[in-house]
Amino acid sequence: MNEKGPNDYLKLGDWNATCFQCGRKKKATEMKRHWEGYYVCPEHWETRQPQDFARGVSDVQQPPWTQPMPADVFVPGAPESPMAQPGEYPINGDD
Repeated sequence: MNEKGPNDYLKLGDWNATCFQCGRKKKATEMKRHWEGYYVCPEHWETRQPQDFARGVSDVQQPPWTQPMPADVFVPGAPESPMAQPGEYPINGDD
């Protein structure tokens, strides 16, 4: 003989549904929709983690404005610095 459970009764406009997590039979009006889309008993329902809604802040690294480097200006008659010859610089360290 088929035994009836506590949710095997007639309630007009309602129907039996099974909890996605525990598999118990409940009336559909007692079930709650989980944030992942399936229906569970009120005992297994949980709120969505608030960190799921966190959004990153845009990090704009471009400066608000830039300008090109000016061209080099050579003054006529200015002394030129001579190039250093090898051996003119003292070498410090482990020699």
